[in-house]
Amino acid sequence: MLQKRRLTCLLLCVALVAAMFGAVGCGGGGSEETAGKVVIASKQFAESLTLAHMAALLIEAKTDLEVDISKIGMGATEMLHPALVEGQIDLYPEYTGTAWMVVLEGEVIQDRQEIFEKTKAAYQEKFNITCLDPLGFQNTFAIAMPQEVSDELGIKTLSDLAGHNDLIFVGDSTTFERPDVYLGLQETYGIDMQQKVVDTAFFYDALAEGHGHVTTCFSTDGRLKEYQFVVLEDDKSFFPPYDAMYVIRTEILEKHPEVEEALKPLFNSIDEETMIDLNFKVEVENQDPADVAEEFLKSRGLI
Repeated sequence: MLQKRRLTCLLLCVALVAAMFGAVGCGGGGSEETAGKVVIASKQFAESLTLAHMAALLIEAKTDLEVDISKIGMGATEMLHPALVEGQIDLYPEYTGTAWMVVLEGEVIQDRQEIFEKTKAAYQEKFNITCLDPLGFQNTFAIAMPQEVSDELGIKTLSDLAGHNDLIFVGDSTTFERPDVYLGLQETYGIDMQQKVVDTAFFYDALAEGHGHVTTCFSTDGRLKEYQFVVLEDDKSFFPPYDAMYVIRTEILEKHPEVEEALKPLFNSIDEETMIDLNFKVEVENQDPADVAEEFLKSRGLI
């Protein structure tokens, strides 16, 4: 009798799990729970959260559609892209470089317009996903240094660094081993600096405390403003482009073209400095990304 009960319980569990996976695996229109809504998702860092809330607020304000923001902060591209393809979410902020090199596994393309156009065409053909126009800024790998050091030495570009081998480059162990960071900078710009290895979380602190002069960063990091660091111009276009854009299921646009119309005021309208300011509010001042998004849209007269 005990074995029979165990078998019955096991069969019930298997059926339940199968049902769950069946619900998750079905694509092309979302669940009944989210039918009639635009499900907006994002990655888990400040910039992505803020951009997702901007999209939600604009769609709510400019259309008759409902939005579901429960997936904002869902996870990385590796989680978001399959969910978009399967119809579990409808829209999220992405970057051209990530879409091209991570999702499509393409070779590095340095031209911003070319990588966008090729990504847009491939996403439509392979996934029936539309890449909306870029938002105007890119969040790419970059090299930063304290403002006072930059001013004192007259260093504005990465080419300017080549003649300053006495400076200290701060990074973690992988920084100096990756071909797309230090090794590539050596080859492209002839940079051959002293190296200081610290934990990733302490790059900025090391520079602020005088333990180094140069480090890697992301070009729209809000902490650049906090620490008064400047991003050096990548004058030979070494780092690949990472233009921010929204990716959306084409099916949604076909049914509701007003969604793109609602988002159009953001296209090519946000520059790097603006995004740094917005990220600063979230990352440093600990403001809610939804509040930061709303304040920005109101300042532009968009809602």
